[in-house]
Amino acid sequence: MLGDKIHLKVQGGRGGKGCESYNHRKDHKKVPNGADGGEGGSVIFRASHHAPGLDRLRLKQHLEAESGEHGGSDNKRGSQGEDLIVLVPIGTSIFRRENHRGIRDLYLEGEEVIVARGGRGGSGNIGDKMATSGEEGEKIEIDVEFRIMADVFLVGLPGSGKSSLLRRLTRAPIEGKDYPFATRTPVLGVYAYDDYKQINFCELPSIFEGSTDGRGWGTDFLRHLARAKLIVFMIDATIKFVSNAVDGLATLQRIVYAHDDTFRQIPSVVVVNKIDLGLDTGKIEKELQSSGQSYFLISVKTGEGVESLMQFIQERIEREGRV
Repeated sequence: MLGDKIHLKVQGGRGGKGCESYNHRKDHKKVPNGADGGEGGSVIFRASHHAPGLDRLRLKQHLEAESGEHGGSDNKRGSQGEDLIVLVPIGTSIFRRENHRGIRDLYLEGEEVIVARGGRGGSGNIGDKMATSGEEGEKIEIDVEFRIMADVFLVGLPGSGKSSLLRRLTRAPIEGKDYPFATRTPVLGVYAYDDYKQINFCELPSIFEGSTDGRGWGTDFLRHLARAKLIVFMIDATIKFVSNAVDGLATLQRIVYAHDDTFRQIPSVVVVNKIDLGLDTGKIEKELQSSGQSYFLISVKTGEGVESLMQFIQERIEREGRV
C-alpha cells in the first residue's frame, strides 16, 4: 500500500441545462421565466490521516462529480451538483498524466486541491435571454502517487542490517529475519528522544547491482526519497555483494541517482555495520576516507558507534527544523 501509484480519469460534473419557459398572462403576453441551470460539482482531492490507501481507487478509475440540476420554470434555479471529495493519504502527489507536471503535493492534514472543476450551468430564458445547455465539466487524466513522508531513509545493500538498525532505534515491529532481501516494502519507525522530539525513519528494500534490471525488489520504491532530509547509505562490513566499501557506496549512489538525479542534493551519510565480526576496520576506514563522504562504523548487535551516529542524525535533522 505504501508504494501506490495509480492512473485516474477525472471529470467535473456537467452544468444543468437552462430552462426555456413562459408565463402566459391573461393579456395573452408571454413572459419568459426559465431559470439557470446549476453548476456541476468539482472533483476535490483532500489529504487526511484517516484516508485509506490509494489502492481502493483502482476499483473505480473514472471519477466524476455530480451534475448540476436543470433550471425550472417560475425562475427556479437548478441546484448545484455536489462536489466529489476524494480522501487521500498525507504525502500524496498529483500529476497531469500527459506531461507529468505537478498539480499539487498534499503535505498537511485537510489540505486540498480542485483537480477537475464542474461546468457552468446553462442560462434560462428569463429576461429575454436565450436558453442554453450547461457546460461539460473539466476532464483530465492524472497520475496519483503516494510518497512517504519521513526524515531519514535507510538505503542499503542486501544484508547490511537496515531492519536491525530500525528495530533498535524505533522499536518498530519488524520480524527478525537475518537474510538478504527480507524487507519487501518500505517500513516506518519513529525515533523519540529528549521527551518530546522525534525523527521519522523509513527503511527501503535493499538494492544492489542487479536491481536496475528488476532483480530483487527493483528500484521503483526509490521515488519515496523525494521527501528525505537525510539518506543513510548502509553497507555490510563483510562486503558480500561488492568488492570493497567504496565500491559498495558507489553502487548505492549510482542506483539512487540514476533513478532521480535531483537526489544528489539530499544530504547523506555512510554507515558500515557489523564491525563486531572482527574485520579489518582500519582498511575500511581508509577506503571511505578517500571517498570524502561522512561515515560511521557501527555494530547494531553490540551498539558500538550507534550513539555517535544518532547524535549526528539529530543535529542534522534539527538544523532542518523537522523535530
